[in-house]
Amino acid sequence: MRRSLMLPLASLILVPAFVGCGGNEIPTTAPAAAKEPADILYHLQYMVVRKDYKHIATIAPITPDVVYPSAMHFHKQAKEMGLTLTPEELKGLGVEHLAAKLDDLPGGPTDDYPVKDARLAFNAGIYRLLKGITEKSWGKMQHMGIVDNNAGRQFGSNAVVKDMALGFDGTKVLTVSCLKKPDGTWGVSYLRYDVALKNLKQ
Repeated sequence: MRRSLMLPLASLILVPAFVGCGGNEIPTTAPAAAKEPADILYHLQYMVVRKDYKHIATIAPITPDVVYPSAMHFHKQAKEMGLTLTPEELKGLGVEHLAAKLDDLPGGPTDDYPVKDARLAFNAGIYRLLKGITEKSWGKMQHMGIVDNNAGRQFGSNAVVKDMALGFDGTKVLTVSCLKKPDGTWGVSYLRYDVALKNLKQ
């Protein structure tokens, strides 16, 4: 009797720290650095659902040629979709001082918009865009293919960029451009919705 009870108990102890919602499992602890583009999904799930704002930096390239144009795109798209950041989120993301300008960011540096602020805006933009997807939907999110992005060469002749499609219930929801960083891990350089949020059944 005791031995038969030990195995189920041991298996419970070894269950990973994930919580599922009927689809992919959402990490409850921060995932390790992304070794493959596909790993980025788990970072996005964790970051949005667990509201670990500081974790975004682990998947965010920091070079000016990436953060300036992408931050501008993220916030412009979020504004068009009616997605805003709460005071708590602005504070957690470290962009309270940028709150008034997030909807109209320039695509390059200015005297009052240095690269350190662009990096913060970039991180905040990822969260702002992705908060439009519910926890339930993040739990169902799956990989739907990864292809080479040759346009990523704009970041240098040796840049490696992969476009990863994410979706659920047979619907492609997001395209996430994943950039290989100098240390060999992967980060997010760009993302876009492939379906209007108002038309997405969540």
